[in-house]
Amino acid sequence: MRRPPKVGAAIKSPTGLRWLDAISESNMVLGAILAVIHPELYEAGRDTLVHLRNHPEFQHADAQRVLNNWTSPLSGVAVIRNRITPSHRDRYSRSHWYDLLVTLGRYRKCNLHMPGLGVFLNYGPGTVVGLSGMALQHAVPKVKGERVCYAYFMRNDVHAWAGATASNWMQTKYYG
Repeated sequence: MRRPPKVGAAIKSPTGLRWLDAISESNMVLGAILAVIHPELYEAGRDTLVHLRNHPEFQHADAQRVLNNWTSPLSGVAVIRNRITPSHRDRYSRSHWYDLLVTLGRYRKCNLHMPGLGVFLNYGPGTVVGLSGMALQHAVPKVKGERVCYAYFMRNDVHAWAGATASNWMQTKYYG
């Protein structure tokens, strides 16, 4: 049997729990976006979260405080502040899963570059992008001003441990 995932120390701290509480409504909105753009992946994420909340390994108070405040079907988030993001692919997901990138702040003239497609997307404050971070190479250059990106993702190992449905590529038949 695979080892259960761990709850990070920073997120269990009082500061981490306050932060989770502060972003809980935004996390629910992002969950709703995922439910629209990839309903099957949304369901897999929700199933994984329910499994985590109910598993004996996570019945202690620290884990339950985090899990009860985690309102996203995505299994993780990275916060990137005022950094260049070199061209990369995300390694711990699956090619048919979407990441959600949310960019905020006070800055101008920023593009999300997808070199394999030759695409530059306007990436201004308040933009939410859903993309397969494993399949599509992506990068963000240095910008003037203050910029924060919340990069939400699914971890394959967490879903595998929970026995959740892995989902497939998004298909229009999911709306039928």
